[in-house]
Amino acid sequence: MLGTEECMAATFYRIFPNGFKKAFPKKARKTSFANSHLELRMFNVGDGEAILLIFPERRVWIIDGGSSITDAKNETLGKGLASYLAERQLVLEALVPSHPHKDHVGAISYLLAEQPKLTSKLAYYRSDDPTWGEDSKWLKALRKELKALGAKLEQIALKDAHREISIAPDASAHIFAGSGEGKYTSIFVHLRFGDARMLFTGDSHCRYELELYQQYGDNDFRADVLKVTHHGSSSGTARKLVTAVSPGIAIASTKNEASHLLEADTVARLGGRPGPRLVFETGVDGDIILRTDGKAYGDGVLYQVEFETPGRFGEALDGEILPLSEVNQLRTSSNKYPACK
Repeated sequence: MLGTEECMAATFYRIFPNGFKKAFPKKARKTSFANSHLELRMFNVGDGEAILLIFPERRVWIIDGGSSITDAKNETLGKGLASYLAERQLVLEALVPSHPHKDHVGAISYLLAEQPKLTSKLAYYRSDDPTWGEDSKWLKALRKELKALGAKLEQIALKDAHREISIAPDASAHIFAGSGEGKYTSIFVHLRFGDARMLFTGDSHCRYELELYQQYGDNDFRADVLKVTHHGSSSGTARKLVTAVSPGIAIASTKNEASHLLEADTVARLGGRPGPRLVFETGVDGDIILRTDGKAYGDGVLYQVEFETPGRFGEALDGEILPLSEVNQLRTSSNKYPACK
């Protein structure tokens, strides 16, 4: 875990529904926070998405791992993730590729080829959409590396289904997926760590998000942290979804170009930047690092926010960082998605 001095240096916030306030925990709370917390790290990977969840005892879940549609960049990211795990002495426990897009999953085969340290059995959760079985080079490479794990691998494919996973005495995940969105059929993860809640949404579209919400309700959607869907595209992060989740923090994996930009209408649905909640994007902030001890702080939950700019892999993967003022000039909006309004 973190050293106490490093933990004390970052910014603390009290996170509550739809808002935040700066927090000033006392030294004893900072020390206990440093000794036991969950860390979320969203890497700046240019075109793509890669998120690490680091639990106490150095156990790791990876939600997506991809950069661009080029093999070279995915190889760089996959080998880089393996080096990062080894450097921090982390043990890989679960992979959650949200949907079969190369910019989200293309680095996983390269990561597994490096033989990272695993728990006794690696859990692999994904949607059950048939596009996972396509005959593309990168998917065949992924299936090959998964098969090589043999009995060390447990594969779970979900279609119109919901599963509850116990991770530790005070940590669990609800994982669920729908159907009918083709390659955009994303698996959702609702992570619980003490009183803290985080929701991860892949590249879902607004209609799909709302269908899942109608099926599963507030218990699987209300969260302190929302991972904005589809890199902030106008096609996702419905206004009704934001209302249901009521996050105090929203994070997005972005690149400062049209196809992976946090769009103006999506920012508006989140309340603006700046606005009532903390909104961060890798194309502005670099690697986004959130930590929580999962414990109450006043009427909210204590979180810590830190950035590494341009990020661990930012330069290697063309993860250009621009000032917020410049990115605001690049944002556009679309009226093509009525379910999002």
